[in-house]
Amino acid sequence: MTESKTTIEILDFQQHHQPWFEKFNRAWIEKYFWMEPIDVQVLQYPDEHILKKGGKILMASYLGEIAGTVALKYAEPGVYEFTKMAVDEKLRGQKIGWTLSEAAIQQARNLGAYKIILYSSTLLKNAIAMYRKLGFKEVPVDGPYKRSDIKMELMLDGTANPFDLRKANAGDLDDLLALSMKTFQDTFGEHNTTENMKLYMEKGFSRDRIKREFEAENSVFFLAFDHAKLVGYARVRKEKIPEGLSSSNALEIERIYSRKEYFGKGLGQKLLHACVHHARKSGYDTIWLGVWEHNPRAVAFYEKSGFKKFNEHTFVLGTDPQTDWLMKKSL
Repeated sequence: MTESKTTIEILDFQQHHQPWFEKFNRAWIEKYFWMEPIDVQVLQYPDEHILKKGGKILMASYLGEIAGTVALKYAEPGVYEFTKMAVDEKLRGQKIGWTLSEAAIQQARNLGAYKIILYSSTLLKNAIAMYRKLGFKEVPVDGPYKRSDIKMELMLDGTANPFDLRKANAGDLDDLLALSMKTFQDTFGEHNTTENMKLYMEKGFSRDRIKREFEAENSVFFLAFDHAKLVGYARVRKEKIPEGLSSSNALEIERIYSRKEYFGKGLGQKLLHACVHHARKSGYDTIWLGVWEHNPRAVAFYEKSGFKKFNEHTFVLGTDPQTDWLMKKSL
């Protein structure tokens, strides 16, 4: 990763960092509190409890010496827990904790988060002061740790994300069909002829078609709600690997759509995050998709989220052959 200060370098966690990850965290937990069973598991097996579940661990090097660590633990789509922050006691006062915190916040943004949460103790006055300076605000405590008496959160976009996500079930098919037609028209209607839109939608959107897609093996629909209103959806599927994609262990995002009035409100990011998390959790190492070359808003969105173009293919809308960019992201 990048060098944060002249003497501090932020590194992505590697397996050989585990002894430091455990040592630093165990030292401060045992100094102020006590080790809980979940602490032992996370510190000894961070790959299982954090990394494989979609989280991230950062290490800090000070003058070439491993000096501290922090983790981002996946909580739910768009939300990460800021946890396991610890700095070598002999190196405290060198702004290592601050540098790690700034790097973790940026990493959360890179992962598509809109919110970071943390659990701490009011006994740790210096840490709480630092969190407040970083912009964290106190909220009601609901945490999993017996030693925690304070919960804080940081809204990365400055506002709360109101959207709730869940997987679709058979009872959602009619609502999913109506939303599919509406969002496809919202996205592409003004850029294509009425005739081509009608031809494509008559063929591509029917209850039987949606039912087959829902029932297909390795196919999952995610639904997004603004309170009780269905406002967006995404579908992932295991599909034939396209030419130019080096991995055979790849999952396709076939669709991410939202109602037009929700463009630019973070809904697409939350749906994308759910797809990526599902792919990671299911053991895929790559996720890919196709996006129309003349949809710059979508192309920019995927590029910002870490997708890179690897090929093109032809997508026929009605009678109009169009070019889709194929884009991929390593997990």
